[in-house]
Amino acid sequence: GHGAFSENRTVCNVTGWVLHSALLVPYYSFKYTHSRHHKGTNSMTRDEVIVPRTKSYRGLQNKPSTPAWITETVFEESPIYHLFMVVVISLFGWPMYLIRNISGPKHAEGASHFNPNSVLFKPENFWKIVISDIGVLLTASVIVYYSFVYSAATVLCYYGVPYLVVNFLFVTLTFLQHTDAAVPHYNDDAWNFIRGALCTIDRDYGWILNTCLHHANHTHVAHHVFSQLPHYHAQEATEHLKKKLGKYYHYDNSNFLYALYHTYKHC
Repeated sequence: GHGAFSENRTVCNVTGWVLHSALLVPYYSFKYTHSRHHKGTNSMTRDEVIVPRTKSYRGLQNKPSTPAWITETVFEESPIYHLFMVVVISLFGWPMYLIRNISGPKHAEGASHFNPNSVLFKPENFWKIVISDIGVLLTASVIVYYSFVYSAATVLCYYGVPYLVVNFLFVTLTFLQHTDAAVPHYNDDAWNFIRGALCTIDRDYGWILNTCLHHANHTHVAHHVFSQLPHYHAQEATEHLKKKLGKYYHYDNSNFLYALYHTYKHC
């Protein structure tokens, strides 16, 4: 949905619709909300995903500036709780975002990417959302069909497990690219596009993971500054950005699993 796959918009959309549908993702629905994410990155009112919950949102506005768990239960600060939540969010956070807009902005809480009349979309988007839903339904039909032909266990092995792996990588990468104790989110009076785009973190996980992830994990700052940049130019662009941005370039080379647990715990 970034328009970086081809100069031909139709080629981009057809390819995107086919590939997203195969992963049970409504293409145009996600394209529209993801576009707004790029336009409003790290804005408390404009961003579409991983929007922090404020004290007023959580009903803590008249309470001391202490972690929310103190007012609830000490268990929420335990390592086992953090580990459990990391696993749950990593595996199921993506479909829950699509279905219920989990981690989205307050004004769209509970909104569905599958609903053409959702507050997430404009009226003129209606039929594109329907087309997106049709793509997902076709994939779901194929999954059910092969479950009867070969067995549910076979489909789970060849589609279900890889699907969860994709979910895990997508959610964890997105979370870590946009979340860190040192990275701010801005209110309207302080936010602008460049500030938001630079509030992303490039994370280096070593050459094996970097290669398997097509280097998306450590070229994300460039991706947000130049969202239509083809991925095969992202590494070159990142090297130039590093020199220009200096101290304003966010980078972390912590172990992937450590970074995931540490960031969830402290953010």
